[in-house]
Amino acid sequence: MKKRNASEEKLSSVVDSFINHYGLKKRFQEHEILQAFNEIMGPFLMKKVTNSYVKNKKLFLKLSSASFKQELVMQKTKLLEQLNKAIGEDYLKDLVIV
Repeated sequence: MKKRNASEEKLSSVVDSFINHYGLKKRFQEHEILQAFNEIMGPFLMKKVTNSYVKNKKLFLKLSSASFKQELVMQKTKLLEQLNKAIGEDYLKDLVIV
C-alpha cells in the first residue's frame, strides 16, 4: 500500500476549493435548498407545487392549491428555519408564494 505524501489532499477539500474557485457555491446551495424542500414536503405535497426556484436568497413557489398556499404562509418561518438548517447555513431570507 502506498503511503500518502504531504502534498496529497482529501477529495472533499479539492472539490470544495474547485466549487469556490469557479463561483459555483451559490448554485450548489440553491440546488441543495430545492432538494431539502422536496424531502421536507414529501411526494404528495410536491404534486401541488407547479414551479419552484431560488433567486436573490428567496425561495419562490408556485402552487396549485389555495389551501396549501395558506398552510405554507402560516408555516413560513418554520420552513425557512428547516431549509437553512438542512444546508447548514443561514442562506434563505424569505419565502415567496405565488
